[in-house]
Amino acid sequence: MVQAIELGFNDRKLDTFLLKDQQVYAKSSAGRSGGGSFTRSSPSKPSSSSTSKSSPSTPSSPSNDRDALTTPSQPSPNRPSTIVAPVIINNPSNNSPYDPYRATTSTSSNGMSWFVWIIILLIIFAIVYFIIRAIMMRSKQIGGGNDLWNATFTVSKLQVALFAQAREVQARLTELTLEVDTDTPEGLMTLMQESALALVRTPENWTHVSSSSQSVHRDKAEEVFNKLSLEERTKFSEETLVNIRGRVAQRSTAIASPDKDPSAYIVVTLLIGTEHDKPLFGDIKNIQELRQALEAIASIQASHLLVFELLWSPQADTDSLTYDELLTEYSNMIQI
Repeated sequence: MVQAIELGFNDRKLDTFLLKDQQVYAKSSAGRSGGGSFTRSSPSKPSSSSTSKSSPSTPSSPSNDRDALTTPSQPSPNRPSTIVAPVIINNPSNNSPYDPYRATTSTSSNGMSWFVWIIILLIIFAIVYFIIRAIMMRSKQIGGGNDLWNATFTVSKLQVALFAQAREVQARLTELTLEVDTDTPEGLMTLMQESALALVRTPENWTHVSSSSQSVHRDKAEEVFNKLSLEERTKFSEETLVNIRGRVAQRSTAIASPDKDPSAYIVVTLLIGTEHDKPLFGDIKNIQELRQALEAIASIQASHLLVFELLWSPQADTDSLTYDELLTEYSNMIQI
């Protein structure tokens, strides 16, 4: 009786071990690359040192010229010294002769007064402009608006399944992950654009799609983004190639179980966080809408991109993702 119980217990342990082994092989290797932050720092102000480096050359001291103008010449010993003093004659009559010196002084004073008034008007205009601009910016931050200067961010996910024969997409994503510096805005922008373009170039291999784009408060954007990322990462057996914020890690290549069917599909996921206050796209149900969504992602301005993450599975050529695994792990995808 005791031996029978022990045999039954061992059988259950064996079944559990086989089940765990099947679950491990039910997931594929993956690559992951990305970076960015939802808390963008304010632009740095130009330092005073940088503006003072190239100071204009100091003109030569005009003391010699000034002395030459103000110091009277030494009188000759054979010539008596002569002092010349201007004589000012006030002639109130209207028939006074034309004085060019007085006319020139009057004209220059009028010109100076106009110049001073123009400077004062420009200063008043600048003050009024900056006050109005500050009020408008404040009202947009409080009440919202249709531009990017509000408290709303957009988190988007676009997931595409392709036939496994699209190996060039798999190779291109691996190449980008190894080469692009995702710790810089330029590198992150390059990764997003090139990933979208790699998918656009193979429409004949598109099979399934899943999409979501939602506008959330900026305080919740990072939480929503991380939740989407974790949901996708739990579908992988391991991440064999990772490039997060410029740090690349490459692990041993996963080898599929010999009992598994040949690889049938590749799944690519794009996660994007932007400063847009409206969704980037709606529900995607056909090839035309998928193409429009990929083109919209590729054309996002660099100043609007906050966070981007690329995930694809399988990452290794020796790994596989079968049709049954696609239905099991990616049940929310629809066929196009």
